[in-house]
Amino acid sequence: MTLNQIVRLLYGRSPCSMYRSTILFKTGGHQQQQQRFFHLTPTFWAGHSKWQNIKHIKASKDQQKSQLFNRLIVKIRTAVQKQGGADQNLNREFGDVIQECRKANMPNSTIDKAVKRALEKKSFLLKLEIIGPENSLLVIDAEVDNRNHFRNEVRKILKKKIGFGFADEGRALSSFEEKGVVRVKNVNADTNFDMEKAEEIAIEADAEEVRINDEDDTLLMFIGDQYSHTRVKLHIEKNYANQFVVIENGVELIPYVRTEISEQSFQQVVDAINEIGELEGVNRVYNNI
Repeated sequence: MTLNQIVRLLYGRSPCSMYRSTILFKTGGHQQQQQRFFHLTPTFWAGHSKWQNIKHIKASKDQQKSQLFNRLIVKIRTAVQKQGGADQNLNREFGDVIQECRKANMPNSTIDKAVKRALEKKSFLLKLEIIGPENSLLVIDAEVDNRNHFRNEVRKILKKKIGFGFADEGRALSSFEEKGVVRVKNVNADTNFDMEKAEEIAIEADAEEVRINDEDDTLLMFIGDQYSHTRVKLHIEKNYANQFVVIENGVELIPYVRTEISEQSFQQVVDAINEIGELEGVNRVYNNI
């Protein structure tokens, strides 16, 4: 029985619809090739539970916007600390972030406030590891002025939930790997994605996977190795600007294996993620469910 047949039996559909051949090495003057599967179907990654396959971590539209602005503010603060500061002509990274802010319709006053604060205050990169109910894991990626204050704010949120606590250093992070992620939306902002075309684009740009974003189904995610996001972003902007608008790109944490949890625990985790995601300085809250 083939892999596709096994997965179709378990999940009711195939894990992927296409593969490509990649040259790996030369031996004896001949090129050796190996077929590499290109994953498209999100169900394949979602665990064995049918309930888990249809449940996604979603925030309200206002929360999604707030959390996106938070992530962009963190990007502004990180970029301003690079050589060239807040001068778009001298600091390309800062200029790219400002373009992202424009695409997200971030108000000028919010951008100016973020830049001013970045110039005035020193910030610290921080990753907090959390263990939740039924061995679920969270990693909070943030950039904050005061580590202790931020940790206390997170603790206040966790105390209101059942089964949460800070994990030992490395406990949660060891379950994730760094991947390059590019998020795009259709130029008309609808959710009717041409997945066959998206798959072709991902293959052209050497991405490993393309799927609809769990938190916001108006976005499509292209996922590759940790160095791929710039390449994929430029490829889409150069060749498919009439179809997609790039919203975000960067290095993110993707879990090696996802954990199945009950519906009650799932809702607890979702609520915690959404509350933490609105704290100032939070870039993203990663999870393994």
